[in-house]
Amino acid sequence: MARAVYNLIITILYIPYICLILFRKILNKEHKSKFKEKILFNNARRPNGYLFWFHAVSLGEFNSILPFVDFYLKKDEKFKFLITTTTLSSYKEYKKKFRDNNRVFHQFLPYDFRLLINNFLKNWRPDIVLFVDSEIWPNFIFEIKKKKLPFILFNGRITKKTFKKWFFFKSFSYNLFNSFSLCVSSSKETAEYLKLLKAKNIKYFGNIKFCQSFENKTKNSTDQFNLLTNKKTWCALSTHQDEELFCANVHRLIEKSKKNITTIIIPRHIDRINKIHFNLKKLNLNVQIKNENDSIHEDAQIVLVNYYGSTLKYLDHFKQIFVGKSLVSKLKNVGGQNPIDAAKMGCKIYHGPYVYNFQEIYDYLDRNNFAEKIESAESLAEKLIVNFEKNSEQNLEEIEKINIYSRQIFDNVIREYNKFIK
Repeated sequence: MARAVYNLIITILYIPYICLILFRKILNKEHKSKFKEKILFNNARRPNGYLFWFHAVSLGEFNSILPFVDFYLKKDEKFKFLITTTTLSSYKEYKKKFRDNNRVFHQFLPYDFRLLINNFLKNWRPDIVLFVDSEIWPNFIFEIKKKKLPFILFNGRITKKTFKKWFFFKSFSYNLFNSFSLCVSSSKETAEYLKLLKAKNIKYFGNIKFCQSFENKTKNSTDQFNLLTNKKTWCALSTHQDEELFCANVHRLIEKSKKNITTIIIPRHIDRINKIHFNLKKLNLNVQIKNENDSIHEDAQIVLVNYYGSTLKYLDHFKQIFVGKSLVSKLKNVGGQNPIDAAKMGCKIYHGPYVYNFQEIYDYLDRNNFAEKIESAESLAEKLIVNFEKNSEQNLEEIEKINIYSRQIFDNVIREYNKFIK
């Protein structure tokens, strides 16, 4: 019954979904030609060989699969890869990473409509399927199950809120989660939820995002940062509404004792950049909106980064990091952003109390002195001032702790995956 209702809703919403995609195309939020892959039949040609299909919804999920794609690319030339995503930013990153690789393909995931799904599966005929994180699309899952393919939930993530929704439709959800051949959980909490949803073959080794490598991923951007050489600089990542004002207040507190300060803010959603700029200018601060090829102005007090894909570059240069979505009380049940990138780049991480969505990761980082919780602008300002004097960043031994932990996770996951690869 629940599945019939779901399919009815999906059918009713198909035309509105097409309209939404077309509207987003007008706003340049969809690819100018590949957007059709989401809403129409796609007759892509399947490559010869053993085909992995990874579905990674957006940029973060895409980056989390890269170590595993790279591993199997090197392991055997017969292995080919289809990567599906839904966001334009993830497609752009795919182009950067695999532009010259004829063994890795990309398509935007079609709408969860059986006609589109069957055409997709008929064209690509994957040998193994891996859905990343919280990507649970019922029709896709049931159609894949029919084909009896090895089907893996990759770094599965279920929050308390989403669990309650799935558990409300018990029978439907039991059949859904039982469709996976293997569930590799991102947390102990998710593993417990998967058990309650009747998933089978559940494994937990640690969050797979720890496995991401940053070798050769940062670009030489020295020229853009030349004017900051003699300044004290800290960076706020993935900020949400109200957190930019918080960062501005921290900046003003630091300036009472340190005059040569630059604060860099990288908002989670850059479509807010003009509003942020307007609000910060009201505080009589010199605020620069920095586009990709701009150098940072010498007199800029606060720099707003107005492009995606820059995070690693900034983590490579600036080692005092505040990770956002952690001070917004209304987001406390889904709080926090992933801090692993900053930790593996040797940064000292600060975060607010609302990190529920990545609680186990933050607990690990707090326990090992990679991260520290703050609750006020005053406390963050004090810690930043102290660490500016120390020139604080993680030493090589501490970073190696994370690398060892990451390798353990990676090796355990590969061992499990190999059981399903013919």
